[in-house]
Amino acid sequence: MDTPMQIESRPVANVKYSALDWVLIIVPFTWLWFHLIDNLRLQWTTDPQYSYGLVVPLLTAGLLLRRWQRFSADPIRSGGFPTSLWVTVLAVFLIVFYFPIRLLEEAVPEWRPIGWLLAIETIVLTLYGIYLLKGRAGLVRYAFPICFFLTAVPWPTLFEQPIIQSLSRINAAMVVNVLSIIGVPAIQHGNIIEVSTGLVGINDACSGIRSLQSSLMISLFLGEFYLMKWPRRCFLVLAGFAVAMFFNICRTSILTYIAAKKGIDAVAKYHDETGMTVLLACTATLWGVSYLASIFPKRSPGSQPHVDNSSRQDSGLQNFQAARFLSITLIVWVGLVEAGVQLWYHVRESKIDPGPSWSLVLPEDNATFKPLPDTPEEHTLLRFDDGKQGQWQAADGTFWQAYYFDWLPGRVAGYLAKRHTPDVCLPAVGLTMTSGPALTILDVNGLKLPFRSYVFTGPGTTLQVFQCHWEPGIKDETYANESSRFNLIRGIWAGRGNKGQKVIEIVMTGYKNSDDAREALASELQKMIKVEKTQARLNP
Repeated sequence: MDTPMQIESRPVANVKYSALDWVLIIVPFTWLWFHLIDNLRLQWTTDPQYSYGLVVPLLTAGLLLRRWQRFSADPIRSGGFPTSLWVTVLAVFLIVFYFPIRLLEEAVPEWRPIGWLLAIETIVLTLYGIYLLKGRAGLVRYAFPICFFLTAVPWPTLFEQPIIQSLSRINAAMVVNVLSIIGVPAIQHGNIIEVSTGLVGINDACSGIRSLQSSLMISLFLGEFYLMKWPRRCFLVLAGFAVAMFFNICRTSILTYIAAKKGIDAVAKYHDETGMTVLLACTATLWGVSYLASIFPKRSPGSQPHVDNSSRQDSGLQNFQAARFLSITLIVWVGLVEAGVQLWYHVRESKIDPGPSWSLVLPEDNATFKPLPDTPEEHTLLRFDDGKQGQWQAADGTFWQAYYFDWLPGRVAGYLAKRHTPDVCLPAVGLTMTSGPALTILDVNGLKLPFRSYVFTGPGTTLQVFQCHWEPGIKDETYANESSRFNLIRGIWAGRGNKGQKVIEIVMTGYKNSDDAREALASELQKMIKVEKTQARLNP
């Protein structure tokens, strides 16, 4: 048996591992990252505000490669098996917690906290694996490039909407001031600017300032690319925010000026060109600022990661075996979780009674009816399979606007159907919500439709807004608390919501109170809703 002195004298480089050992370690982490990216891809490809997320995985890989190339001459030795109890407990907790996260993700993939939970799970387990293999020095070396991926995870709506709406209003106010300086009359209405030719939205009103998140991502990337000290990285983040705001104000001012001089329709002609120009200018400016920050005043050489020269061959072997055990555990557990999740929803969804098939027919025989065309932006954001919009004047002199969208069965149906709600979009155009959402379940030709009612007020107007989000097989009591975020868990029992979705939104003006509007809506829907037939039971 070797003595401790003999063990200590052995070089770590003599430890060799087979290709199968490395495959066992790499496979589960590859799956976790693939699954995380696949989950976020849904929002990256449907929300222009986060479209930059598509390049973040490549940037993350590039930063990791740069770190490896930069310090490859300084091999990291393992720092010994981590004996801290809380680290092990955290790893076990994350592994077990993967099951409820996957259950929730299948039911409500659109819920943004799910994306954060998956990202934290994947990143922390990856860092733990690096810690086992490379010790504390390796963890410090690769932690930031891996955590950089978090810049692509959409912000939770609870935090995003107040920030975005506030910044959008600041942007609109600044643009109005710029236009007044150059002699163009303009009035601000929330995120909307009124000029002599019509209304101009600030980044399409509902989307907010799209460059804010992307500028944060670029700033953090450049700070890591130049291996800056933390004070300079913080400065670069603040500079990125200022640059994004400046160029966004420039872009909006140009588009609003064009709208005032050439008409609202002219904005679409220059929209993409100005957007791309501003993006390139913003990126180039940030790159220049980061380059100057990295050389002036001349920075001292970057500190090298600590190399632990006290490591032993046995500790390195133990760490590798611990990492391999972690990977094998992940492979088995992830396989069981995926099989269990699919089995669970197969059983639950086989019991769903979809109810009748129906559609909305707009009152085109009304002489005042005017169809509203679908815009390319609506298709890009919502990606509905069928949609119709129109406005008309009712016999009692009130004005109505109706929107109907239908999504065929598919994974993105539930996500896209729940994407925009009146309490998010209408305040963005300068309206104030004074009431709602209040649930009303209307019985229309034997069909139960859950409507949420809102009241919005603006300059000289009051809007009664009713929105219905319907999905097959959902019972009436399920809708009772749908506005509560905790009720998202009900999807675990009700199914994944990927069997098709329908949304109706009706905006009415001219009614004295919500009760009168609700009665008129119930009466009008009897003529607008066409129930076709009872669907066959849904099978997964």
